[in-house]
Amino acid sequence: MNKSVVEYTKLKIRDNSKFYELVLLFNVEFESPNPNYVNLDNIEKLLKNPNFVCFVATIDGKVVGGLTGFELEMYDREGSSMYIYDLAVINKCQRKGIGSRLVYEMIEYCKSKSIKELFVQADSVDQHAIKFYKKIGGEQTKTFHFSFATSNY
Repeated sequence: MNKSVVEYTKLKIRDNSKFYELVLLFNVEFESPNPNYVNLDNIEKLLKNPNFVCFVATIDGKVVGGLTGFELEMYDREGSSMYIYDLAVINKCQRKGIGSRLVYEMIEYCKSKSIKELFVQADSVDQHAIKFYKKIGGEQTKTFHFSFATSNY
């Protein structure tokens, strides 16, 4: 890792293979029960969605980390906010600045689009994520997240 150069790229419409690699990385790092599953139709749809943003970190062309986000247009004020949906770096490359740089890449993207707020959720049991976001300057707020399984209604 010391001699290898990490490249950071915002994915575009036809970057399906890099996004595919990132989804597989997410599956492993988030301990998905189906680590090899990738919804190819959704990958293509998301990359075409102008409100979806994805950055990857690569070393020698291999995806070692990435971040996805959604721009949320606001109705109560001008502009929009950016929501970081997922962020992960492969285990052997963690704590080397890659995750921080991915967030900073998103911050710079937001600034270029006049998006004034970037936010992310972290589960209270995920102390590693909480410490990471605090370390890079995130301001912790006390909010509650509610989920509704629509199949229950």
